[in-house]
Amino acid sequence: MKPHADIARDRRQALAKLLALGLCAAGGTVATSAAHAHPGPAPCEPPARLRLAVIPKTSDDVQLEAYRMLARALAGALALPVEVVPAASYSAVVQGLQAGRIDVAELGPATYVQMQRTGAVALPFAALVNTPGTLSRYQALLVVRRGARWRRWQDLRGATLGLVDPASTSGALLPRQLVRAHTGMELEEYFARVSYAGSHDRALAAVRDGLVDAAFISSERLTLAHERKLVAPEELRTLWTSAPLPTDAFVMRKRLCPALQAQLLQVFVQQQALLRPALQKLGKQGVVAVDEGDYAEVERMLGLSVP
Repeated sequence: MKPHADIARDRRQALAKLLALGLCAAGGTVATSAAHAHPGPAPCEPPARLRLAVIPKTSDDVQLEAYRMLARALAGALALPVEVVPAASYSAVVQGLQAGRIDVAELGPATYVQMQRTGAVALPFAALVNTPGTLSRYQALLVVRRGARWRRWQDLRGATLGLVDPASTSGALLPRQLVRAHTGMELEEYFARVSYAGSHDRALAAVRDGLVDAAFISSERLTLAHERKLVAPEELRTLWTSAPLPTDAFVMRKRLCPALQAQLLQVFVQQQALLRPALQKLGKQGVVAVDEGDYAEVERMLGLSVP
């Protein structure tokens, strides 16, 4: 039997080839069939411009500039205007996908899984990774100041807590699951005050500056904050670490036409050299193809099942 990593790699390669074939299928067979079909609703939506959402993961302009670079690269490869759409929250992006106002977005694993429960309007197709060819993983962390008196997360009852966004995997959804599973209480009952910072960087700053006693954040964002000297490693201490999570997925609306879906995957996975400047700006080393199966473990971690 093949190792799990080999099976995952083979599946992603097969997916890439399958969607790449959509370029031909959409231009030939699909068009021919449509010409002979009875009049009715359009089977897909060819957008005049591709709308790429960006969620604030950091508090600086690095991420937004990287997405603009990504948009320019995609526009050139797709021969289609690409608009960067800043979004205030994960929930706003999900609502945009559902309403057809956003075509492509990067979603946290739990946000993606929960979106599927309310209607599978988008499918995952690619993920930015730290090691070429390997789906990256990260962890949710609960951090406090280095000199804080608490030694376990259970000691924090009655303390103040900082979260990232209500739909953030590491910065809200997993923490809620953790506290509920072990105490039977909601976060707002267990902690004296719960606040949302809006980004991982701001949640880290809130702990560092003493605005909250503790915060849940992503291990990836903490590493990046150390690299950018936003917070020193000796300033914080970790009280809890989650099981590994698959990294965020880029999703595309299912209503996009097959040819455009195939082109998107082809650019991200097979022509990723075009995206290299944006990847470097984001601190990433490459892109891999993903599908729904890569996020099944998140359903189990959250106690969810997708209909």
